[in-house]
Formats: sequence, structure tokens, C-alpha cells
Amino acid sequence: MKVNRLLAVIVAILGTIWMPADELDDLFPKSNKVVAEGGGVKVFRLELDAAVKFALMNAAAEDAPITADIGSLEEQLLHELVFSRLADMRATQNDRSQAYTRAKETYNNQLAGYTRAKTFNLRVAAMGISTNAYRKRLYDEALARAVMQRELTSKIEITEGQCRKFYQDNKVNWTEPEQVRVQHVLLATMNPATGLELSEADKVRKLQVAEHVRNLAMQKQKFADLVLNFSEDPGTRRSGGEYTFARGMMAPEFERVSFALQVNQISRVVETQFGYHIIRMVQRIPKKVKPFIEMQKGIRTYLGQQEASARLPVYYKKIREGAGVKVTLGD
Repeated sequence: MKVNRLLAVIVAILGTIWMPADELDDLFPKSNKVVAEGGGVKVFRLELDAAVKFALMNAAAEDAPITADIGSLEEQLLHELVFSRLADMRATQNDRSQAYTRAKETYNNQLAGYTRAKTFNLRVAAMGISTNAYRKRLYDEALARAVMQRELTSKIEITEGQCRKFYQDNKVNWTEPEQVRVQHVLLATMNPATGLELSEADKVRKLQVAEHVRNLAMQKQKFADLVLNFSEDPGTRRSGGEYTFARGMMAPEFERVSFALQVNQISRVVETQFGYHIIRMVQRIPKKVKPFIEMQKGIRTYLGQQEASARLPVYYKKIREGAGVKVTLGD
């Protein structure tokens, strides 16, 4: 086996509860022989088949097809299942508490990314798994992480010298480009419900409103009030219409005018694909290199993770052989 594939364990599909076999599978039952066993660990062929099914369906749902041949995929997933069982056996109560908390946070964060719970449930179903089984998978993954953190990662020491060398060698990555912070009022020229452009007559009316808003801004009316009263940008309307950005992040016309403004200057009416904008410059943020003291913690964490990944194959082999687990896939 190529043990370096086990690096995937850190972000792997780890789990011990899978969906029941499809009803059609019951017509022609597959072999349920043991494919890995020893030291209290036992993995059945049907569990491995379910893991392969999940991996393939998840890849299809993410539009990221798996390129490995089925034999290599089965081998990788089997060792991930073995690792998950071994981690479960080695877990402390504190590991389990941490895993529960992290898995719950992950699940809730993913759920919050969807406008409706039903949509999220359909996304999970597209992976061929129930939401309860998916929660269990998240827990198993978090538990494996917790055990690895305690037994492997926490024992790795990264010195300040190593951090400083990495910082110097990668200084370009700590450079923040020049940015501007602006406020804007948007008069949209597309229907938010359909995404279609407004008629030419409606665009003319929107332009007239935009010119009126600019005149009010030039008369020193509070810009935040103009945003609240007129802007049709739902993402910034209640936060003063603010954007902070570097070059290359916004519509070209919007960006070009923004970077040309002086602090407190009001732009002309700017047209983009989204509509008509009135822009006020708030702050110009010069290019800077983040100091080492600000980056040190993140660098130490990253280097620790890299070292843990390098040590993971040896760690897995040690605990697997220590438990006497034998893999019989292909026998």
C-alpha cells in the first residue's frame, strides 16, 4: 500500500455508519466478508462498498470526478475506515467532547450556508447518505482529528527560528496590496427577481434618480443616509454602503473611479453591469507587509500541520500494527 495516501485522513471521509443498501441490492446480495480485522477492529465488505458509493456520489455532487481507479480508491477508503476505528478505540472522553462540539459547529455552519434546511437536506441526499449518518460522519472525522492532535500534532515542536525562516522565504505572501474603502449608492438596472435588464425607459428613470442622489451628496447630505434611503445594493445598504477592496476585485468601471478619488470626494455617476453608482472615497489603505509577530501563530500552525502530515503514515502504521489489524482486501 502507498501509505502517503493516508494524508487524506486529515480531511477524509471518515465514518462508520452508512446508508442501508439500495433495495435492488437485496435482489443480488453482495459478499459481506471481513476485509480488515484485528485488535477489536472489524471492517466488512459492505461497509467498504458503501464508502466507495459515498465517495463517488459526493465527487459527482461536487462536480469533481475521482480519477483514481476503483482498486486504488477501495484501498484508500479501507485504510481510512481502519484508521477511524483505531482512532475511536484510542479516544479519551475529552477527545469525544471536542469532536462532538466541532462536528456540531461544522454541521450548523454548513446548514447556515443554505437558505432553506430542505435544500441542505437534498444536497446531503445527493451524496447518498441520510442527514443523521452525515452528522455521524462529521463526528467521526472530528474524533480522528482530536486523537491525532493529542497523540501526534501536539508533540511536534516548531521553533521561532523555523517560523522566521518560513516568513522570510515567503514574504511575498504577507504583502497586502493597496486598498480603498468606499461607500456607494446603487440604482440597479436589472430586476433582482429575474436577473433581466430593465427597459430603456426604466433605465432612464434610474439614471435620473442617481443624478439626484449625487446632487444631494454634493450638498453635503450625510452619505450613510443616502445609502439607506436610495441604495438598491442589499448586501451593503444597512452597513453604510461600504466596500474595502484591492485592484482586480470589483467591476472595472467601479474600481477605476474608486482608486482615482481623493478622501471624501464624491464621484460622478458611474455605470456598471449592475447599474448606476455614486461613490464616496472613505479611506486609502497603502500597500504593506504584515509583520512577523502578526503572522507567527498562523505560520507555526501551518508548519505543525505539514510536519504532522509527513509523520502520519508512520503513525498510522505503528498503531495499526500495534493493534494487530490485518487487511485482507483482494484475498
